[in-house]
Amino acid sequence: MRTEAEAAGPPLEPGDFVQLPVPIVQQLYHWDCGLACSRMVLRYLGQLDDGEFENALQELRLTRSIWTIDLAYLMRHFGVRHRFCTQTLGVDKGYKNQSFYRKHFDTEETRVNQLFAQAKACKVLVEKCRNVQHQHH
Repeated sequence: MRTEAEAAGPPLEPGDFVQLPVPIVQQLYHWDCGLACSRMVLRYLGQLDDGEFENALQELRLTRSIWTIDLAYLMRHFGVRHRFCTQTLGVDKGYKNQSFYRKHFDTEETRVNQLFAQAKACKVLVEKCRNVQHQHH
């Protein structure tokens, strides 16, 4: 899917992108977009067993407050090679006043920052990258 800005630029050549037959998994709630995406990746890779997925969520203590770093740990749990690129290594304070995060922000901040701090030791590849595009609901 191309954005209007991309559509205004030069057309994509066949070698500029890869289209993968990733199965669609719909969100069950307003808060589980990252989990639905993770299920799609795992199903595409042939690694999705719903029971194992639920066990992984419990083992990683993933609840309704899912941050991207949680998804990186989830992919690591399933042995999926990946790289998590982010503009902020830790919690971006700019999210504090967004309704989606506001309720649990203070308690989550410590947990999320701890995940970032332990990432290397846990073999979760996190890199600070510029110009990372975020999409929020």
